Amino acid sequence: MAAAIAALLLAATAVPAMAQDEPALEVVPRASRNVTPPGMTPGPEVEGPLLREPLPPPPPEPAKWRRFALPETTDAATFHANRVTIRVSGVDPVPVDRVCRRASGEEWPCGRTALHSLRMFLRGRAIECYLPPLGQAVEAIAPCRVGQTDLGTWLLSQGWGTPNDYATEDYKAAALEGRCGRLGMWQGTAADGTCPASGD
Repeated sequence: MAAAIAALLLAATAVPAMAQDEPALEVVPRASRNVTPPGMTPGPEVEGPLLREPLPPPPPEPAKWRRFALPETTDAATFHANRVTIRVSGVDPVPVDRVCRRASGEEWPCGRTALHSLRMFLRGRAIECYLPPLGQAVEAIAPCRVGQTDLGTWLLSQGWGTPNDYATEDYKAAALEGRCGRLGMWQGTAADGTCPASGD
């Protein structure tokens, strides 16, 4: 599961950083006297200044589960925390303004119902997402969870989204479960012949 999460890691849109000059090499004064210990061959004479290269930058911080308290949800798979907008990887949510139609022809606001269902599921709990340091990023796409519940799996199995190109096989199975169970936006829709036969 960790490998699958890592594969879905992060797609972020960052604010362009200001171009920075390469760090200048440090000029080291030449030794004013020979400090070679007795019995050792002295180093070669060097013409011109001695230059010391700067240390290499530290390796980037790895991805980890990062906690976002009191997220502001804007649709069934998108939330804002601080200055960052995070979308749940592998899930295309029901647009908030979408109106669904049941088999009877009745219309209902499935997009707003999906957002309300997510808010009721969260109940003020924090969301954790698997991300590297965000730096200057203002948007990110990542796997997220609430407690031990994978948020993408929950959304798809409840019928509040569809799997996209980044969905794992587990996500696709959860989406099939939600659609064939006529949950969420699929409630009241007619069978299309793609669901497994019921064991009843």
